[in-house]
Amino acid sequence: MILLALYIGLLLIGLACFITHAVLPFRIAKHLRLDYPQHWKVIVDTGAGTQAAHGPQLWLRMQHVLRSPAIAAIDDVSITRLWCTWRYSQWIAWGCWIAALALQWHSRS
Repeated sequence: MILLALYIGLLLIGLACFITHAVLPFRIAKHLRLDYPQHWKVIVDTGAGTQAAHGPQLWLRMQHVLRSPAIAAIDDVSITRLWCTWRYSQWIAWGCWIAALALQWHSRS
């Protein structure tokens, strides 16, 4: 019974971390758009006149910014906290899911 609760708990924590990893880029983008419009303009600007990035192009640009040292260079505590959470949540999620698989494998043998 305890192993089942641990197994389900690990799966749920992993799921919550994956959802966090998916949602936080939107929260970071909102903070950048509101608090640092000059930095947001660099992300959105495509260099093709007045055309701004949108849709998948904007998502790719935001992913590039999140993986670069640009967010840490802004030196905003709330954005840095969200960025650190985004950065490590995926690793925690995978760790939880692999631990759940190991627990499942161990309980069958």
